[in-house]
Amino acid sequence: MIVALLLLLLPSVIYIASYPASRWLEPKVRKVYRALSGVIVFCGSSFSLYLAAYNGDQGGVGAYLFQLAVISAYLVLSLSLIVFNVFYRRKLQLKRES
Repeated sequence: MIVALLLLLLPSVIYIASYPASRWLEPKVRKVYRALSGVIVFCGSSFSLYLAAYNGDQGGVGAYLFQLAVISAYLVLSLSLIVFNVFYRRKLQLKRES
């Protein structure tokens, strides 16, 4: 039960905790991060909760697998935006120098 709650709430807690830390991203990248990550985390967790609450044992398994997909998608999005931000900063820096 505790593991299920952690799995369900952990992405939301991480998203909320990373919200102030996202200030180091460029403004355009920050907007994309906050919007897409919020949708992935909160809608995905809500759907997982729905599956667990209303579909019995198989819904619990489906919720677990879907929540793993939510966590994976959040990680991939976060890492890809961090990499994109590094290249975007370099591009802006080169543009300012020339």
